[in-house]
Amino acid sequence: MSDTLSATPRWRSPLRHANGTFDCEIEHPELGWIPFTASPDDAEPLGRDIHAAILASGEEIPERVEPLAELANRQRATIESALAAALRAGMPYILPDGSEDVIQTRPEEDEANLLGLAIEARDRRAAGDTDASMALRAKSNTVYSLTPAQMIALTDAAKAFKQRLLAKSWELKDAIATAEAAGDREAIEAVRWEPADNTEADTAT
Repeated sequence: MSDTLSATPRWRSPLRHANGTFDCEIEHPELGWIPFTASPDDAEPLGRDIHAAILASGEEIPERVEPLAELANRQRATIESALAAALRAGMPYILPDGSEDVIQTRPEEDEANLLGLAIEARDRRAAGDTDASMALRAKSNTVYSLTPAQMIALTDAAKAFKQRLLAKSWELKDAIATAEAAGDREAIEAVRWEPADNTEADTAT
């Protein structure tokens, strides 16, 4: 603990982050000792001053070790972000005319549209409609004309695509939970969302 800079509050128990900032506690006049992160690039002078004071103290500052639960939660958030990115990227698909395109599968924008097309296609097929009169706009902004049977195949493929991604995210999050329960930091850190090989596209039938 130090009073190196008289204009700054007292500080104690600093821990060093890899980015050069310090976690510590500072003495607040009303609240007592409170958590604080000091940075040399802080927009507020207090953060810069405390950072300088800690450096000037000459103390050997230990590295901060991320708590296991915090690490696990961060890894889960990374998996969720990767899942969302994969759904936003869409599903490679070979359309009935042989064109290779991407079917958009964004949950907030495309899922309801695909569901509506699937319901309409099944109704049309039940009525005996075989015309290629159902329109679908792919990621390239090309509009393709499909028969009800072709649209059913496409929407079924999109549903299976999402289910595969969800299953992948569940498997990875289960691995994180297992490693967390075992206290295995390295196993948690090793969990990664590996990008899928999208060179093989689903094909319309």
